[in-house]
Amino acid sequence: MKTIDRYILKQLISVTFLGVLSLTMLLLLGQLFKQLHELLVESGAPPSIVFDFIVQVIPFSLTFSVPWGFLTAVLLVYGRLAADNELTSMRMAGLSLWRLSAPAIGMGLVLSGLCYYINIEVAPKGKNAMSELVVQAAMDNPRNLLNSSQSLTKLDKVQLYIEHRSGDELKGLHVYPLESGGGMGTDFDAIHAESATIGEFDFKTRELSLTLKNARIERADGPLTDMPAIGVLPLRVHIPLKNKRKFKANRFTNAEIAVALDKIELAQQQDSSKIDKYGLIATVKPTFPCADKLWADVRKEMNYYAGISKKQKREFETEGIQRASFACACFVFSLIGVPLAITARRKDTSTGFAIGIMVAALYFMALVFCELSRKSDGITPYIVLWIPNVITIGFAIWQHQKAKFRG
Repeated sequence: MKTIDRYILKQLISVTFLGVLSLTMLLLLGQLFKQLHELLVESGAPPSIVFDFIVQVIPFSLTFSVPWGFLTAVLLVYGRLAADNELTSMRMAGLSLWRLSAPAIGMGLVLSGLCYYINIEVAPKGKNAMSELVVQAAMDNPRNLLNSSQSLTKLDKVQLYIEHRSGDELKGLHVYPLESGGGMGTDFDAIHAESATIGEFDFKTRELSLTLKNARIERADGPLTDMPAIGVLPLRVHIPLKNKRKFKANRFTNAEIAVALDKIELAQQQDSSKIDKYGLIATVKPTFPCADKLWADVRKEMNYYAGISKKQKREFETEGIQRASFACACFVFSLIGVPLAITARRKDTSTGFAIGIMVAALYFMALVFCELSRKSDGITPYIVLWIPNVITIGFAIWQHQKAKFRG
């Protein structure tokens, strides 16, 4: 590595580090303020959980802050070199603009590789853990789940709506079963109570006790239709320890996506009647203990993956391409940043930041717009998702040709 390469690379690394640190903190604060109310107020989580939340948000923030910070560094470093006529001196020594761009391009390739690893492995785990952290905070403080004017869906088999809460007293409680019978031994469509009192929570069974007053049971047809209001009605609702992982592609690593796609393909090709037949045989005459339960679990998993919509499957199929395209941002910015910096030709740092934010914003907006193509069939998404990179690289090459005699 020549002295000039080390000279430029040293400045790029230091400015990139500061830029990434600043932008990460900015994105982190945005996510923190967005979730702070849900974490500390709605879920009643302890303040110590904020640190865990920050740890999970950082990887997701890096997917944006690394390309943005690197572009800003390229603009500032090469802009200063051009303003101080150092680029002119280097050009007079026989170095072409492409050769002077080599440190930025090399660093851009390395950072693109880092971003790709973050996109396929670190960020999905962080995003899933961040979501689970919010849910877990609520599950560990079930009494704080019951808030005024809030539809509560974090319960098992029932949904609650509370009009007003004052301490442990609820005014206007409405209970709606999500499954037939609500898992509480009674077939009803809704329960409406004038008031209710929050009782104790059993951590062993994860059941929260409620005492409903002047409750009216509602049913579309049957003997419960015209029942009078019940003065006192005890109710126990089960609060699961952890919600099931949401089936979203951005919460799965590339390896997990491949496994999920295989399961979807297998489930949609599988004959469910055969599984029912084997399950019935296992129930009547099991070959080993718990065989009937194992077949029931197989049937449940097959039904789950067989019910995945075509849209969801397409999202999983194109997630890898979207992540690869997104990870190329640093390499693309290394190409476009040098000629833009020479064009600016100013020492003013605000100019570099302004240009960096504008270019990065336009680039990311184009990527987000192209994500709409993921709903299409055929090879369209695989082509469209790369268009912002191809256009930007073409524009960068054109800018390099124009900047040949600048410096």
